[in-house]
Amino acid sequence: MQRFDRYVLRAFLSQWLVVGLAFMGLFTVLEILGKADEFQEALAMEELALTGGDIFYYYMLNLPFLLLQFAPYITLIAGLGTVAQLLRNREWTPILVAGRSTWRAFLPIFFATALISFGLGIFREAQLPDFLRAHESLQRQLFNQIRWQPEDLWTRGEGDVRMHATRFTPGDRPVIEGLEIFSLDASGKDERVLADRAVWEGGAWKLEQGVRIFDRGEERVERYFHAGLAPTDLERSYFAHNRPLDLSASDLKALLRGDPDHRQAATLLWGLRLWPLISLILLGLGLPFALSFERRSSLEGVATGLLLCALYFVVDLLMRDFGGRGALSPWLAGSAPVLLFGSLGLWSFGRMPN
Repeated sequence: MQRFDRYVLRAFLSQWLVVGLAFMGLFTVLEILGKADEFQEALAMEELALTGGDIFYYYMLNLPFLLLQFAPYITLIAGLGTVAQLLRNREWTPILVAGRSTWRAFLPIFFATALISFGLGIFREAQLPDFLRAHESLQRQLFNQIRWQPEDLWTRGEGDVRMHATRFTPGDRPVIEGLEIFSLDASGKDERVLADRAVWEGGAWKLEQGVRIFDRGEERVERYFHAGLAPTDLERSYFAHNRPLDLSASDLKALLRGDPDHRQAATLLWGLRLWPLISLILLGLGLPFALSFERRSSLEGVATGLLLCALYFVVDLLMRDFGGRGALSPWLAGSAPVLLFGSLGLWSFGRMPN
């Protein structure tokens, strides 16, 4: 790596750090100011037993979600800021005049972006599921003044076995109030398992007043297990309905094992597979417009690059909606924005000054 490469890399990373801290700090402060009344009500409720430390812990948990949400924006703005800084200091001209291509000059920015994107993708898979459960629990207590106990919750296990929980209480000892399980026996006839209460112990549900109803009658059931009907599957089903964009690829694959026709999960899974490329595509769209050696044209180019990138997220949102509704196949809905705007990025690179 040559001296100019190291210089560009340092400039980009410093810009990324400053922009990232600004994004997360701004949204955190605005939310704290807007939710002050809810915090006071939650702290005053003795049954919740919350403290100021819980508020601090919630916002520490919230930072990874903000970072993953805004990472493509942060990367784009950091890249545009790096180009603008080097233009302002007249540092692009001697490098390009010396014979280095624009693509080669931008290479440290793309290299750092690739490392950041793939690193965040690995973090999302390894840590976000655990953070998501704790984040949702604290969010319900702080903002709604209730404990996280999803009601009327459905999930599907392998072999099209369906579970309904009237109320589900997550935690170290998950509990279901009002359990119903619907399946088919070996002859294809309906079979049900009912219980007033079920507690997850020893890798299975311990049933209270459990009964299995089948074609020839009924029998008492004390324990029940079926692949895809564990507490984590119930939590995953809840998040699929309420926070689908926060699910990891492993969570989406688990949903598809129980429900292969889950179009929203299939669409989001394709989007997550291509997620590390989004920041690279946004840079490919934005940087060529920012590299102009006339001040007015440069500012107009930055605005054009930001506009194109905003258009990307609009198209991405529409494609995800079409995929979830079944208007488009999941692979097309999940990959079309990347393919379309990636092509535009390659075109815009072809028009850069050299």
